[in-house]
Amino acid sequence: MIEIFYLVLIFILSYLIGSFPTAFFVTKKFTGKDIRKEGTGNVGAMNTSRATGKFSLFFLVLVVDVLKGALPVYFVKSFNLENFSIAAITLCAFGVVLGHCYSIYFKLKDGKFAGGKAIASMAGILGVLNFYWLFLPAFFICVIYVLVSGYLFLGQFMGNLFLPFISYLFAPQYFWLCLFCSVPIFFKQKSRFIPMLKGKEPKWYYKKK
Repeated sequence: MIEIFYLVLIFILSYLIGSFPTAFFVTKKFTGKDIRKEGTGNVGAMNTSRATGKFSLFFLVLVVDVLKGALPVYFVKSFNLENFSIAAITLCAFGVVLGHCYSIYFKLKDGKFAGGKAIASMAGILGVLNFYWLFLPAFFICVIYVLVSGYLFLGQFMGNLFLPFISYLFAPQYFWLCLFCSVPIFFKQKSRFIPMLKGKEPKWYYKKK
């Protein structure tokens, strides 16, 4: 019973951390704009650069969002919670990703969930779990698709799509974690896949005139 309580607590705290909409607050602070109404509407680092035209703000959001994923997972992982260690790490990672994709902040503010794609947070999570056998293979796939297509979105989409397979092959203890985390990311991405095929998705970066 104590174990279940701790698992639920870990998930809730991780979800709340993931729900912090870094890109929204940074864009609002420096431009007064609602990032959800700018560029692709995504609450993330790349759309911050599109909305503000400033690399420094892109970098700020990127770093914070990476840490949003890395620090909670590192904290939970460092405790080595015996029999339910993997379950605790899985719920922690999934909570962060779910919070980033569907932030409770926007639900309380506007009555509906909103958020980013959690790519940066997921990168932080993978880096902490296994840098060489999770982060680097997923990053490599992402880079290959970006270089071939010119679309950052396609690289992110394919990196997320292949992630459960990468985990199954190289770090099977984290297979369910990667599978669970890839689901909300996929649902945040899927609506932009067809527009990308029609050439309506921004490739890497643009600055609004």
